[in-house]
Amino acid sequence: MPRPTRAQYQHFARSRAAAGLTLIEFLLVIGIAGLLATLMAPFMFSVVGRNSLNIASAEAVDALREAQFSVMSGYAPARYGVHFEAGKFVYFSGSAYVPGNPDNVEHLLSDGVVATAVTLTPGGACTVATGAGNCNIHFSSSDGSPVESGSIVFQGPDAAVQTIVLNAVGMIDAN
Repeated sequence: MPRPTRAQYQHFARSRAAAGLTLIEFLLVIGIAGLLATLMAPFMFSVVGRNSLNIASAEAVDALREAQFSVMSGYAPARYGVHFEAGKFVYFSGSAYVPGNPDNVEHLLSDGVVATAVTLTPGGACTVATGAGNCNIHFSSSDGSPVESGSIVFQGPDAAVQTIVLNAVGMIDAN
């Protein structure tokens, strides 16, 4: 192969140098990336908050269904339930919720997600923040119907809410 001439070599050297990024181009790319990140941040926080709310609601529905199925399958004792507080809910066995019972299964809610209202029939409203009133849903019938029916409201960090409704025949719906 013939050796390149000096003119060809200089042309090749200039085209390689022109292929790099200048400082201004680099700063422009960084600025555009920063602008996009700033515009996307609120959207991303909203998505994360909504996801936390959906997870909390799904876990509460699962705990209610577990209590319901435990009664229907005939496990001893004959009663199971779920206790609700502002920052957590607890799956328990027996006729009443006993804090600290080693058989309790505690589910902590994600940061920013709280149970804001529990309204049951019979039993009325529960003050979730303090645990005053009836914050327990029991299942004791082999057909899966609950002793108390009503609704549980969860609120996410972005003020979105999700409600779980448990009717008198044991149907559980989250919306």
